[in-house]
Amino acid sequence: MIRLWKFTLFFVLCLVAALLLNLPIQQVLPYVKVPDTVRLVGIDGTLIRGKAQEISVNQFPIREIDYRYMPSCIPLLKICYRVTYERGTIQVAYDLLNGDTEVNKARIEYPVLEIVRNLPNVPVQPSGRMELQVDDLAMVDGKPTALNGKLVWRDLGLDDSGVKISIGDYQMDFTGNSQKYDFKLSDLDASLDVDGEGEVDATGLYSFDIRIESEIGIDPQVKSVLNLVARSTGYNKYRIEQTGRLPPDVVRQLFQ
Repeated sequence: MIRLWKFTLFFVLCLVAALLLNLPIQQVLPYVKVPDTVRLVGIDGTLIRGKAQEISVNQFPIREIDYRYMPSCIPLLKICYRVTYERGTIQVAYDLLNGDTEVNKARIEYPVLEIVRNLPNVPVQPSGRMELQVDDLAMVDGKPTALNGKLVWRDLGLDDSGVKISIGDYQMDFTGNSQKYDFKLSDLDASLDVDGEGEVDATGLYSFDIRIESEIGIDPQVKSVLNLVARSTGYNKYRIEQTGRLPPDVVRQLFQ
C-alpha cells in the first residue's frame, strides 16, 4: 500500500510538472513582472521552448528570438534558458533563492553605424562591426550589479565617400557594477598599436585616455582623421583625451 502511494505521488508530481512546463507562454506572462523599459512583441510557445518576434529594452531591439529551457540548472535551484537571436546567443538564469538574474556566455554582433549614431561628437563615419561578449552579468531588480566582458571592433575603419579603409581589429575589456564601468583598450590584428583606459559612471560622465602609434607608418587618410580627433605626441604617435557626458538614452542602456 505504501509503495502504491509513493508511486501515485510521484506520478502526480510528474504530471503537474509536465502540465506547468507545457503551459502556453501567453498564460504565464500576465503574472511576470516585466520592467517598464522592456517591450515584448509576438511571443509564442510554452515554458520549455518558443519564439519571439522582438524584445525591446530601452528601445534597443533584439529580434528573431528562439528560447529553450535548460533542465541542467534544476540542481542549482535556478531557472535557466538559452536564447538565440538574429545576431548572437545568451544564457539567462533566475535564482529561485535570492531572486537574482544572471547572464553569461552572451555574444551580440552589430554593425558599428547602428551603435555610434546614438553617440555624441563623432566627427567621422566609422565602419566595421562590433562583437559584444559578456562573460558574467548579475542583475537585481532589473539593474546590473556586476558585469565583466569585452567588446571587439572587427575591421575598424573609416567610410570615406563609399571607400572603406580598414585598420584591423581592436578590443575593449570592461568591468563594472551599477555605479561605474572601467574599460581598457588594446589592439589585436591591427596596423596601429593602441593602448588606453577609461571609465563612465551612472550619471553619464565619461573620460578616456588613448595612445596610438605605428612603427610601419600610417595611411594618409587615417592620419588626416587622427589629426582631427587626436594630438600628435611624436612621429606616428597620437593621444586622445576626452571627458564629457553621454546622452540619457545611452546611460539607460548601460545602467538601467
